[in-house]
Amino acid sequence: MTTWKTRTGTFLRGPLVALVLGASIAPAMAQDFSPSVVVNDEIITGYDIDQRLRLLQAASGGEPVTREQATEQLVNDILRMQAAKRAGIAPTPEQIIEGFDDLSRSQGRDPQTMRQYFRSKGVSDQHLNKQIEAEVAWRELIPRTYMPRIRISEAEVEEAMGVSEKGPTEPEFLVSEIRLPIGASGEQAALRNASTIIQRLQGGGITFGDLARQYSKGASAATGGDQGWLGLSTMSPAMQQIVAPMSKDRVSAPFVDGTDIVIVGIRDTRAPGKALTPASYRISQLVIGVAPDAAPSIASLALQQAQAAKARISDCASVEALKGEYLPISGSIGTLTPDQMPAAVRNTVLTLPVGGISDPIRSNDGFHVIVLCDKVETDSGGDALSAEEGRMRRQLTTSKLGRYSASLMRKLRREAVIERR
Repeated sequence: MTTWKTRTGTFLRGPLVALVLGASIAPAMAQDFSPSVVVNDEIITGYDIDQRLRLLQAASGGEPVTREQATEQLVNDILRMQAAKRAGIAPTPEQIIEGFDDLSRSQGRDPQTMRQYFRSKGVSDQHLNKQIEAEVAWRELIPRTYMPRIRISEAEVEEAMGVSEKGPTEPEFLVSEIRLPIGASGEQAALRNASTIIQRLQGGGITFGDLARQYSKGASAATGGDQGWLGLSTMSPAMQQIVAPMSKDRVSAPFVDGTDIVIVGIRDTRAPGKALTPASYRISQLVIGVAPDAAPSIASLALQQAQAAKARISDCASVEALKGEYLPISGSIGTLTPDQMPAAVRNTVLTLPVGGISDPIRSNDGFHVIVLCDKVETDSGGDALSAEEGRMRRQLTTSKLGRYSASLMRKLRREAVIERR
């Protein structure tokens, strides 16, 4: 038996993406229920590894996946769940089903078809749900833990955008990216992996965003690699050199950017001087009351009630139908500019798509579940922040949450006792 404390970061993220339904069925594997790895006294069996290997092979469309990759991902999932449980987070069966359904629909797939696909590859529903549970728990843990710390200042937004409110002063590019850490295998191995991704894109039947969600290790992976509008001055020197000559609907060859191999996709371009379009936001809410100094047990009960309220919401009309069951401040809030919103609400609203429903947000009144009903464009003389500024705020928020996520995983790996048998 060998015991060590690992110092590596997250190995893989979001594996259940871009499924290729025509992939061949993996060969049968013998079931081995003996312990293979122990993570802080929690056992991973050989069968667990076999199941995760099958899942990854199915999700990768038949591309090579190693048992080591499957094992590392299981280790990360256990550490995620252990951290979530310490924070009092335990996804319900309904949340797990919803998480899988959301994932399926984001790829344009029917959830039942997706489940049947995994079953056909030998992946049990139990193991699939266990993987989704870890993802759902982590997605709740990171914003709950770190969103209150995130403050996006006007100076940060202006610096990131590199433009004045009169419009950009340099060419801008609507950028998507795929980032692959060079890692211990070296630059050439990472470049080969990137070339494989380019070949899959050129083969058709899959989008750049799908590939970013599957392969990218950058903070924007969950949003398909979307970086929003970027001026050249906001980019690294390596990216500037690659992006400057690119035009709309072009994808770069893989290139080295710091410690990563990067592939860039340009969705659109914009010349200097184009005016920015301000926007404001029409939002509704359901509010579950709880005092700011309530005992943890009471606050926990209110949070559960807020999560149940979220499950009842389908759109803003449903909020109006339900508001009588909650605090009187529930219902339509009206149309607000970001600077009129409390910081926690602003940071959440600017990350939501139209029709999006937030996780519960704590305030002095209780827990708020926010729905973004509409984003209202105004003319250049309006008081609202620009749509581009809103996208930049979302990008900065996502980037900071991504760094917090990676930092927490590194900490969990560093402090873990992981034994291989």
